[in-house]
Amino acid sequence: MVVPPGVGDPPVPDDVHARFLALHMAHQGTLFGWLLAAVHDFQKAEDLLQQVSLVLWRKFPEYRPDLPWLPWAFGVARREVAKHFRDRAPREAELTLDLLDRVAVSMAETSGTVTTQRRALSACLEQLPPRQRELMRLRYEDDRSLDDLARLTSRTVAAVNMILVRIRRALLDCTRRATIHET
Repeated sequence: MVVPPGVGDPPVPDDVHARFLALHMAHQGTLFGWLLAAVHDFQKAEDLLQQVSLVLWRKFPEYRPDLPWLPWAFGVARREVAKHFRDRAPREAELTLDLLDRVAVSMAETSGTVTTQRRALSACLEQLPPRQRELMRLRYEDDRSLDDLARLTSRTVAAVNMILVRIRRALLDCTRRATIHET
């Protein structure tokens, strides 16, 4: 038996563990992005995500499946961030909780769109010729400089930059076409 999800949530099985995992994993990246915006530190955001995940699991019996998961999860995460800021010196707080609430609402509203765009971008990257895909990987995953890429490809920096501009333009066009077909 499958339990009907809230709006924007994936269909989930009847088993409580599987339900929790399906909902949490579908939105974990969005929660992490929100936490990272809150603390501006990758390691602290990861630690907070682990803490939030534990609290979400403990509070899962309180979750109402007729409501969307993400706003509820943001509420739990907000309390954990508030505790985190309370335990730190006040001068270290990066963003106000009011601002974080507004970001959470915005992220909850756009999480489906972002997921669709990520899937489209992944598919479009796979369609690139291997050399272009490798150039994008080196630039954006390995964070290589244009100078490094120019040396690796035996081209000028200007030529490498122009290749990257064209690839990004092609990826943008491809993702736009793909997302139009999904909506």
